[in-house]
Amino acid sequence: MKIKSLILGPVKTNVFLVADKKTGGAVVIDPADRADRILALAKENGFTIRKILLTHGHFDHIGALNELAEKTGAEIYVASEDVELLRDARKNSSMLFFGIDVHSDLPVTEIHDGDTITQDSLTFTVRATPGHTKGSVCYFIENAVFTGDTLFQGGYGRTDLYGGDRDELRVSLMALAALAQGKKIYPGHGPTASTFR
Repeated sequence: MKIKSLILGPVKTNVFLVADKKTGGAVVIDPADRADRILALAKENGFTIRKILLTHGHFDHIGALNELAEKTGAEIYVASEDVELLRDARKNSSMLFFGIDVHSDLPVTEIHDGDTITQDSLTFTVRATPGHTKGSVCYFIENAVFTGDTLFQGGYGRTDLYGGDRDELRVSLMALAALAQGKKIYPGHGPTASTFR
């Protein structure tokens, strides 16, 4: 497994490309912005983007979703509870923060807790971690966890936007603490690859 990252968009979102070492088949996690830069990074590393995995549906994680999906033909995966955020610029907060309409009407594959997503030799396990949004998820693969805005280094996601729930997030973090012990955390914002203890 190879992991490459970019920091993109107005609130410095971490975008991850995770690829099979042998085939170069790759997934993009949270295409925040600048599809051209994501595609360039993939090309530099010999990756072919096959899937797009969303940790949740907020605007700062989907800014390049439409362009990237259209240029690569990649399938889009998102929790069923967050499909409404993809479709609605008010619910995903792009209208609230920037007064712009960021949304996607593209077809998606809806995912749920415990689902697995494969790309060549890579297998991602979906863990539902509601609280930041109704459909926030984390993706577990080997010794890594992609946590989106559920968990940061030294912090966790806000709960005051549409679909947020502080009590649900507390429960999600407690569950994540047990599951992520000793694994490297790749969050939606801030420093990456810290080990969870």
